[in-house]
Amino acid sequence: MPPIRRTALQIAQNQYDTPSQHSNVAQRSRRCQLAPHERVRIVELKAIGWSYSEIYSRYPYIPIGTIKTTIARASIRGPTQATLARSGTPKKLDETDRLRLLQAISENPRVKYEALLAVVNFKVDRTTVWRLLQSENKRKWLQLQRPELTDQQARQRLAWAHRVRDYDSEKWKRIFWSDETTIERGKGGRREWTFTPRNRQIAERDVQEVSCHKAVKQMFWAAFSGTGRRSGLIPLFGDSNSPNGGVNRFVILELYQRILPTLLNGVEGAVFQQDRASVHTAHVVRDWIADQDYEIMKWPPYSPDLSPIENLWPLLKAKVYDLHPEIRQMPNNDDTIQFIIGVAQQAWSMIDIDILENLAITMPHRVQQVIENDGWYTSY
Repeated sequence: MPPIRRTALQIAQNQYDTPSQHSNVAQRSRRCQLAPHERVRIVELKAIGWSYSEIYSRYPYIPIGTIKTTIARASIRGPTQATLARSGTPKKLDETDRLRLLQAISENPRVKYEALLAVVNFKVDRTTVWRLLQSENKRKWLQLQRPELTDQQARQRLAWAHRVRDYDSEKWKRIFWSDETTIERGKGGRREWTFTPRNRQIAERDVQEVSCHKAVKQMFWAAFSGTGRRSGLIPLFGDSNSPNGGVNRFVILELYQRILPTLLNGVEGAVFQQDRASVHTAHVVRDWIADQDYEIMKWPPYSPDLSPIENLWPLLKAKVYDLHPEIRQMPNNDDTIQFIIGVAQQAWSMIDIDILENLAITMPHRVQQVIENDGWYTSY
C-alpha cells in the first residue's frame, strides 16, 4: 500500500493543533490582544494556504475579525509579530501648556489649582493638571510656620549674626540658654504610629485622641549650656501680690537670684541668654544682673529658631508622656499639677548630656543661615 502523502495543510494542522496548544489558545482567548507567538501561528497558517474560516475552525476562541486584522497587520509588525505601541487618546495639554503651568508655579509658588486651570483655558480638570505636575516632580508642600518678621526685625537678626559669626565652638559652649515652657495635661506627646491603614483607622477607632478641652497646666523655666551644665527644671508660680496673679518681673527676679549664682559662678566666660519678654527686660531684673556683673547676650527679636533650648521642649514633653501616659486621663486638679511637676523634672534630668552638647554646636550653622538669608528665617 503506497504511503499516505500529507498535504502542507495537514502538516500545519498537526503542528499547530496539539491539545496543549489548543487549550493554551482557549485560556487566552478573552484577552484584549493576542500574544506575539499566537500572531506568528496565524500568519504562518495563512501563508501556507489556510483560509480565514479554517484558521477560525482551529482557534474558535479567537474572533475571525481578530484573525483577519492580525494577518492584515502582519507586514507592519514584522517577523516577531510584536505588539505595536498604541497611539492612545491625543493629549489635551501640549508643550506650550506645560511651559505655562511651570512658569505660573515659578512666579507664584502659592498659586491655587483653580488659577492653574485658567492658565490652560480649562481644557482639562484638576486631576490632569495634578498628574502633569507630578511628572515634573512638582507637588505642593505644607508651608512652614514662623513668627511674623518685619524688615527692621530681619535687619536686627542679621546684625546679631554678624556680631557673633566669629564665635568658636568653645565660646558657644559657654553660653547658657534659658527659656520657659508650659506643659498642659493631654498635649505635647509624640505622634503615635499604628499598623492600621489610614483608611481603616476611623472604623476601627484606632486613633490618637487629642483633648479639646481646657486642662491643668504648669509653666517651667530651665537653662543649659554646651558644657553639659544645666539648671533644674523650675516650676514657675504666679505672684499672689500681682493683680492678675501671673508670672511677673518679681517672680523672674527671685528665680534669677536663687538659680544664676549656682549656675554661672565659676564658669569662665559664661554668657547668659534670655528672651526679650518684658518680665526679663524689666529694670529691676536688669539692674540685679548688672550688679552681679553677668554678661548677657544681646538677643534679636522674634528669634526662637536661633535658641537651641527651643528644641529641647518637644523632647521634654514627649518624655513626660513616655514615662506616664496616664497623665492624659488624670483629672484637672492640684494633685495632677503636682504629679506633672514631678514627672517633668524627672524627664528633664533624663535628657542626655550629648543632646545638650549637640544642640550647642548647631549655633554656627544657625548663624550662617541667618546671614545667607539676609536676616530672615532659618530651617531650625
